Amino acid sequence: GLPEPVEPPREVITVEATAYCACAYCCGKTDGITASGTKATAGRTIAADPSLPFGMVVIIDGHEYVVEDRGGGVKGDRVDIFFDSHSEALNFGRRIVEMEVLR
Repeated sequence: GLPEPVEPPREVITVEATAYCACAYCCGKTDGITASGTKATAGRTIAADPSLPFGMVVIIDGHEYVVEDRGGGVKGDRVDIFFDSHSEALNFGRRIVEMEVLR
């Protein structure tokens, strides 16, 4: 018989997740354009440390996100998840999550 397919090793790291929106308070600007040049999109865009390249896909709480942005305070084991509104970002708050990195 054929050998069982081998799952690639999964890299799971514990990170501190915060949230932001496209408002001037969160971003200092309001155009919603990310550091990588894409339009920030809720449910997809996260800001992460420069050690995670643009386009990298990560999974947080079973949801797939794409590293598309950077942030002044987003260094090391921190990520910032994009939301459509400031109230949603505030509701998310700050939490410790497991993040799976898909290389």
